[in-house]
Amino acid sequence: MKFTDLTPISLVWGFFSILPWAIALFMSFPKSKIHFPDKNSTEIFVRLLFFSLLAFLAGILSTYLILEISPLIWPNIDLKPKRPKSLLTQTIHLAFIQAGMVEEAFKIGFIFLISFFLLRTKDGKWKKEIFMVAGFTALGFAFIENSHYIISEIPDKRIETFIGRSIHSSNIHMLINLTFALFCIKSNAIIDTTQKWFYLAAAFLLAVIQHGVVDFFLIPSSIIGGWIATAMFVGIWVWVVNDFRSYVLELKKRKI
Repeated sequence: MKFTDLTPISLVWGFFSILPWAIALFMSFPKSKIHFPDKNSTEIFVRLLFFSLLAFLAGILSTYLILEISPLIWPNIDLKPKRPKSLLTQTIHLAFIQAGMVEEAFKIGFIFLISFFLLRTKDGKWKKEIFMVAGFTALGFAFIENSHYIISEIPDKRIETFIGRSIHSSNIHMLINLTFALFCIKSNAIIDTTQKWFYLAAAFLLAVIQHGVVDFFLIPSSIIGGWIATAMFVGIWVWVVNDFRSYVLELKKRKI
């Protein structure tokens, strides 16, 4: 895939594949004076819209950088191995390293940079808007990725691919990064600085594992693999919604 291969029609496909999730994310985030006591309704809306668009562009940029750097990291060189390559080893490498490790490093890298410089209080705590930044960075990434996969299919399978990418790809990218953002918010309760950074490093490792496990079951394109992957991100949804209610909406007693 090359960034220049994308066409206007492919971008339309990709945009609508992430649009429902973008609307749900933006509408569900709290915008009341309770959560933003020093701002009026217009200021709250503009602030959240700004961070959403900034994060969305960061997600697109992360995709571009991965496409530019991947050929350097994984050159298509035929080493003529003496023994046949293991299909299992190839799948693990694609799922956990080329997809999980690389993609999450870039996405979370941008989430971290935006939030570190723009969404931290004077005492070093993460603001809740990091949740929006994480979600829209993931959706920006999924927007470009979905655009490519959908338009690459033969016309008869584009609708099927569009539905699959909308449900699986857009969903799992967003959920993984929302989980990371919630870990950042939860780390505010940790006093020891060293322990806090280890906590965030563990959150990054969890994102890589989540991404890798889902891709491991999706790459073979088997029915059972698809169901296992779906069951996994349904479980992550429950986790994210529960923590969202506790740490962002503050509707439940906090735990860490």
